[in-house]
Amino acid sequence: MLRKIAALAALSAAVVVTPVGSATADDGYSGMQIPTETLIVVVDAEIGKPVELEVSASANYPTPPEGDIEVKILAASGTARGARAVASAPLFTTTVHFVDDAVPVTGPSLPRGKYIATAALTPDNTELFLPSDDTTAFRLGAGPGGDDDDNGNLPNTGGPNVMWLLLGTALVGAGVGGVGYGRRRQQGVPA
Repeated sequence: MLRKIAALAALSAAVVVTPVGSATADDGYSGMQIPTETLIVVVDAEIGKPVELEVSASANYPTPPEGDIEVKILAASGTARGARAVASAPLFTTTVHFVDDAVPVTGPSLPRGKYIATAALTPDNTELFLPSDDTTAFRLGAGPGGDDDDNGNLPNTGGPNVMWLLLGTALVGAGVGGVGYGRRRQQGVPA
């Protein structure tokens, strides 16, 4: 009991002696820039119709960062199925000014294929906000409505996952058979 009281007294003394600091503007935090986040969303994309996009920006700050957002649409190509898309020269480029609400952007009419849309924010107040960018990929003519190379089926369905299903079923069956055999064997033993 005496040890507990001594430990409590030492802890109380340490709390009282520890100096309390205060945060001021001289701590080196005043010159830091706030990270921003740019967002690009494909609103509507159909073959033969203009692509509709929306771009916006945000930051962990009471007011959103104002600035210019450069929007590009590029054709994408992949070397193998499931490979990461590689961007080519831009098919469409424009710059819009973002203030507070998402800005709609109307792109060109595009043929069937894979595309990448990018948005890069350059803030008006570069002393307060950092620049940022975002990328999204989209396809025209894909899925059940389109005539894509996978005929509207989902990729990787029924592949190696079926093997795990069969293996799991076999293990459960073996467990049930082992328990049943063990119980049957115990019932035949006289007590």
